[in-house]
Amino acid sequence: MMVSVGNFLFRTRNGLFPLLYLTMFVGLARVSDASSAMLIAGSVIALAGEGIRILTVGLDYIVRGGRNRRVYADDLVRSGLFAHCRNPLYLGNLLMIIGFGVASNNPWYLAVTLPLFFLAYACIIAAEEHYLRGRFGDSYRDYCASTPRLLPRLNGLANTLRTFSFNWRRVVVKEYSTICITLLVLVLLSGRALNESVADWWMSGGLVILVLLLCAGIRTLKKSGKLSARPVR
Repeated sequence: MMVSVGNFLFRTRNGLFPLLYLTMFVGLARVSDASSAMLIAGSVIALAGEGIRILTVGLDYIVRGGRNRRVYADDLVRSGLFAHCRNPLYLGNLLMIIGFGVASNNPWYLAVTLPLFFLAYACIIAAEEHYLRGRFGDSYRDYCASTPRLLPRLNGLANTLRTFSFNWRRVVVKEYSTICITLLVLVLLSGRALNESVADWWMSGGLVILVLLLCAGIRTLKKSGKLSARPVR
């Protein structure tokens, strides 16, 4: 059951998940009156999640979108952060989702949407593990036996970070949209939490436009071939 649901969510997540994000902005109720503190704490958690994603992509890379919106893998990646956690990208995603919830200070998101996200990722991970066991057999089982599913093994992490080349071009090309979405959500949440004057709203609107222009600029460079994810030499 979880595998079937996971395969469905893997195919449709780009359309479904943004709808769940919208619940951060529903209603005026607050979990805490300390909106500024919630915003700061949530932003730190969300940016930590994005940082994990950036490290993952910069040190090594897997095709995150599968093939034809289905779970797929050419190789079993076991290096970079994948040597310490089988799902570092999803770990980053979950931290971002938690951070957004804390920053939003929205009881509906924290009580309803956040558990739905956890359940969705549990199903997606189950579907991916089912596929990988079938494709890579004992190699994947050995990998599972030696590497945690989600919470990273810290032993040897410093050596991994020291010995691997960091491909910043790959990060920009492959991760720019997620980085821009993260910044955009945090800017919108800061506007919801803090803005009281017309000038504040203009400042938030300007930051939103700046983030969108940055995203569009990187996309243009990528499509034109002027910016590529070629390996570091």
